Amino acid sequence: MRKCIVIILLLMSCSSDNDLKNNEIANKEKNSQNDNKDLPFEKETINNLSFDNNKKFTIKEFISIIEHPIYSSHDKQEAINKLKELANSDSDAAYYLGHLYEFGEWVELSEEKARFYYKISISNDNHTFSQYSLALMLIDGRGGDVDLNYAEELLLQTNAKGHAPSTYTLGYLYFIKNNFKRCIEIFSVDDFERNEYSDYLLAISLINTRSEIERAIDLIEKSAKKGHGYSHFTLGEIYQSGLYNKKKDIAKSHKHYQIAAKQNIPNAHFKSITLSIDNPFLIKNNEYDLVKALEKEDNKGNPDASFYLARIYDQGTIIQQNYKKALFWYIKSANLGNNTAMYNLASMYANGDGTSESIEKAQYWLNKAARNGNKKAIEVINSIN
Repeated sequence: MRKCIVIILLLMSCSSDNDLKNNEIANKEKNSQNDNKDLPFEKETINNLSFDNNKKFTIKEFISIIEHPIYSSHDKQEAINKLKELANSDSDAAYYLGHLYEFGEWVELSEEKARFYYKISISNDNHTFSQYSLALMLIDGRGGDVDLNYAEELLLQTNAKGHAPSTYTLGYLYFIKNNFKRCIEIFSVDDFERNEYSDYLLAISLINTRSEIERAIDLIEKSAKKGHGYSHFTLGEIYQSGLYNKKKDIAKSHKHYQIAAKQNIPNAHFKSITLSIDNPFLIKNNEYDLVKALEKEDNKGNPDASFYLARIYDQGTIIQQNYKKALFWYIKSANLGNNTAMYNLASMYANGDGTSESIEKAQYWLNKAARNGNKKAIEVINSIN
């Protein structure tokens, strides 16, 4: 689920007013000051704290001991051990331990143990926060296998309890399961508190079901105005190709890709580069910056960057033509499986562009391009035969 992790992180910050017991545990005390106004004990008691007596501490007191800096590491560990003793019978204790292990707070991070304690908490009384936290881990595959069906089961239960973050996550879950109809249903409920993230998922779901396209585009545009990166990327694609009755507008497309790129939306930067190559009026005298940007994309492992580098050196319309560099980048692109690069190499070897003429190498790359599905190569071979 990492392609939309920003959505989930935001959802996790939400809270529900319908589960006061769980909220008390979720909203843990994090007073960083050295006074003890929020602590369950007087300072004198804290300084003489001992787990050897018969005093029974509450869950909230154990949490205060663990989280407040006035307590020693030994006291914190003792409190954690006591919570472990209570975990099988107290869902709040198990939930809190799951949270500690999930985020590596005061214990060594262990997502496997986090799942373990969330499951214990759920088995005690279907603890809402444990159900929700485990569902997120099941979606991400953190601490074990991905299990979208179990995650859905948990989220349906928490959503039925009025747990607002679960509504967002349930809609997202249906989205990644390609169940766009259910995603639309979740995000179209009248009392659902929408935002740019849910509106974007709703819009893409509407597009995928080919329903209410105008509404979908309107939602994407509104989300983009709120700074949603994926909405800008989608608008870049829409204006680049003139989709959904929108007039083709290369300048607008480029602008949206650039905004998306600043938010590190995958492929947005590369899209803005290739759009500039295809439409030189966008370059504005930064030809060599474009080459450097493509080289960076290649270094990052983008398999298409080498082909575009070969192309601009081959054509010589953006920078000075250089067949030797074009040959270098075509070879790299061809070795990455690009059949157009294979076909172009056949042409370069046949014509001796940037290299010695070699009919043998030309035939090799032509045959390889055909085997990899290049239609022009197939046509040439058929015409020869």
